[in-house]
Amino acid sequence: MYRDPAPFAAAISAERRHPAPGLKVTGISVPHHLLAADLIARGFQAAAANQYDRIIVISPDHFSRSRRPMATTRRDFKTVFGLVPNDREAAGSLLQAGDLFDDSELFAKEHGIAALLPFIRHFFPNAKIVPIAIAYGATREQCGRAVAMLEKLTGPRTLIVQSTDYSHYLAFDVARQRDQETLNIIAGNDIDAVFRLVQPDHIDSVAALYVQMQLQASDYRSFATVIANRNSTEYSAMGARTTSYVVTVYTERQPVGAELRYSDQRIVYFGGDTFIGRWLTAPLADKDVASAIEQRIRSITGGAPMVVNLEGVVMNEPPEGLSIEMHAMYASLAAPILKAINVKVAGLANNHSFDLGSPGYQESLEVLQKANIVSVGHKEIVDVGPFRLLALNFIGKFDYRDYPVVRDHDLDTICTMRAQPPLFALVHWGKEYTNVAGPEQYAAAQTMQNCGVSVIVGAHPHQAATRIEAMQGGEYALSYSLGNLLFDQTANRSSGALLEVRAFRQGTYAMRLIPIPDLFEFGIERLQMKGGRPVSLPETNSAASTRD
Repeated sequence: MYRDPAPFAAAISAERRHPAPGLKVTGISVPHHLLAADLIARGFQAAAANQYDRIIVISPDHFSRSRRPMATTRRDFKTVFGLVPNDREAAGSLLQAGDLFDDSELFAKEHGIAALLPFIRHFFPNAKIVPIAIAYGATREQCGRAVAMLEKLTGPRTLIVQSTDYSHYLAFDVARQRDQETLNIIAGNDIDAVFRLVQPDHIDSVAALYVQMQLQASDYRSFATVIANRNSTEYSAMGARTTSYVVTVYTERQPVGAELRYSDQRIVYFGGDTFIGRWLTAPLADKDVASAIEQRIRSITGGAPMVVNLEGVVMNEPPEGLSIEMHAMYASLAAPILKAINVKVAGLANNHSFDLGSPGYQESLEVLQKANIVSVGHKEIVDVGPFRLLALNFIGKFDYRDYPVVRDHDLDTICTMRAQPPLFALVHWGKEYTNVAGPEQYAAAQTMQNCGVSVIVGAHPHQAATRIEAMQGGEYALSYSLGNLLFDQTANRSSGALLEVRAFRQGTYAMRLIPIPDLFEFGIERLQMKGGRPVSLPETNSAASTRD
């Protein structure tokens, strides 16, 4: 179908500036429109450091030529870069299910397969291909049968390639919203929600996405990283009928640092509860220990900007003899660490920001401002660049200190606030030492979404949620709790995670939840390795008061 090597060579050359990461890649999702040939190359380039014997390519049956829900073939394929051989034994095993797979000649004119073949030949010249075209009407049950058969063909030297374009035939603003809904479902790994996507408003093959996600979850337990989302309007004037493209890379471990980073997107990380005081003071006062913790965080973030929930008061000279219930931090210790991990925004919408009253809060603002860190208090909105951020505190409604907190119908006032979308919310809420939202949190999340909040990021429970939730078919996303970033609590009771937000030029964003180790224990171990004095903890081993 494609006789000119120039478009393929140019795309491969353009993406060669991104070195193939040292990641075990188990699957990729790439477009099949050569308008976005550079994005096809990007997906394959991300897997280029791997060796594969078999590549399974899953495409929609664009012209509805299969007599069965799915089709394959035993034929080889010629490309402008040479022959791509068929894995005949594997294809034959699929054709044994004659009611499910058609032995079809449709592949001679199926661009969902043909457009990818030159890339396969270039990057993996020794691999054999198993082409699969899926009918638009394929059911979830039929896809489940196909997954069971394909599981017998997967392995460490098999790559699953999902050949799909995303939103079709919609105006740009509508396509962008459909893309975001799909991206939220991918972020949440919500396989059950895939068949609720609308074809082709969201994607040209719901079945292909479902099969890919099922195989990655069941066979590889892999992690999805979306590395591109564009609309066809970025390439040419397409009028009101646009097409969207998404590139996803599935890997055996979470990419970190500079892995899978690209210049056409911006990345921001959210960290959970951060308190650089109390039993953390001694470990972090040691410069080597502080540096080790800083490097541990930056090894994940790659030095990208961070937003954290700062649990306490930052002062130049905190009063002596404070109760352990009072969260006070030395500015000379806390500010350099926050700067070293590139904290750009500190959320102060929490009860402990007012532990020393309004004077303590005001001094915290001054210390943060001097460190070039933007503070955001209760019911305040700041511009973070790729998104606007609203901070809300739900904890301490009946506390005698009378600090700012959501009361009664306060949430309704969010609708009167003005902010350019997308609007994220950093919320201090929930029940301590839980990692799942309760009815009150879901109700509050729904109210926030009704007022324009598209992502809700939680803090306070000291335990990290294990997944991102794609709410209402992906209309908005909820990360109930990020647990602790830096807090003097040990891993027997707490946990932590970072939320990566990858923002694309068209205004959409992809998210990942990345678990992190207990950095308090990490710091203590480093201090003791140096022969430092042991750090004693309360008998509860939580180092936390009942007011946390």
